[in-house]
Amino acid sequence: MASVFFRTKLGATEELAAAPGQPLTDVLRRAGIPLNAVLTWCNGTIAAEETTVVHAEDVIEVRQVRHYDMDVLRRPRRQVYGVPDPVYAKTVLFDTMGSLERKTEQLDAAGFVQYVEETFVQSVLSHEVMRAGDKVVVGLSGGRDSVAYLTLLERTRDRLPDLDMTAVTITGLPDWEEPATFAAARESGERLGIEQVIVTSADVERTFKLKGQFVDAMNEVVAGEGNHLTMVIGHQVLRRMLEEEARSRGAGVVAFGFNADDLVASMVTWFTSGFRMGGLPVREIGDLRYVFPLYRITKKELTLYLELVAPELNRQGTPGRFTTGPDERSMSYALTDHLFDLWPGIDYYLFAAFANMQRYMFPLIEVPCRGCGGLYLMQEGIANAPDLCDVCDFFARRELSTVS
Repeated sequence: MASVFFRTKLGATEELAAAPGQPLTDVLRRAGIPLNAVLTWCNGTIAAEETTVVHAEDVIEVRQVRHYDMDVLRRPRRQVYGVPDPVYAKTVLFDTMGSLERKTEQLDAAGFVQYVEETFVQSVLSHEVMRAGDKVVVGLSGGRDSVAYLTLLERTRDRLPDLDMTAVTITGLPDWEEPATFAAARESGERLGIEQVIVTSADVERTFKLKGQFVDAMNEVVAGEGNHLTMVIGHQVLRRMLEEEARSRGAGVVAFGFNADDLVASMVTWFTSGFRMGGLPVREIGDLRYVFPLYRITKKELTLYLELVAPELNRQGTPGRFTTGPDERSMSYALTDHLFDLWPGIDYYLFAAFANMQRYMFPLIEVPCRGCGGLYLMQEGIANAPDLCDVCDFFARRELSTVS
């Protein structure tokens, strides 16, 4: 019979559940023990966890090498508020003067809908994300986030400031015109009774001074060595077209449907790359305010919300080649999902800390792009292209645009 023992720095010994043939890494992860925190001896000989497989007669000793109480995560203090037939459990890890406790509130269907709508309303009001009289342009892709955003507006409009809102759907790529998502965009705009403007590929080609069709330029991006920039280019195009529509309508606010997971993943990338980000949930660049009304609600919560209140809108096509990858983006999202598991509610702490950090960071330097005409932020520590945003510089270097 195999035996795997875990010896903590606090002097405790625990036998871990293990079966012959099981990789030790699997044993440790199931027990909530990070590999970076231990050293391992197999039958008295030191061994690497990544290459150790449990055999029937093995005696394996795993020793914690850092002095902290691992059980604050493995066996945290919990307080649960239960209800019959819960559809969701909202957990937040509270840090009160260094003392940690996980508090969980189970929510039935009605309670969950109320929670999401209250979170949305307070997110909009508490930081003046949107203010009475604002003229707002919102990107409406038809994906779950943008559709959930309009559904939330529809169901909570009596508690929100009066807004002049236009929904903008940008086309030009197969992924952006996928039938199910496009239909959801149209239907959600009709339900709210707001104007939906369609931006075409010709508009994109004119703004970015492309020599040919937008889809042809993106096909070249996807097929070439710049394919890791596919999402960056796509997002910048979406942003610029929303800005153009805002200015043509005299709107001062551009709203994005990024959820809490999206924004935490962006922060993971920011912390690991140093690439400059503006503030959250509101940032001001030039004469426009960029707002993120869904920044307190996760993708899982938005999807469940739609399933409960508007299941007919809760459909979305399979991501295509223009909205998938690169690997580093997927890693940021995976890390973010693990962070939410390890520290539920970490988004509340991160957003508050990031807002405080904005006060002492170097001022943002805004530069107009002579290609697309938009403002972009200069990045410290790298060679910025002269008077060109990253996307226009990319198109110019590959001779896909008339910009030189």
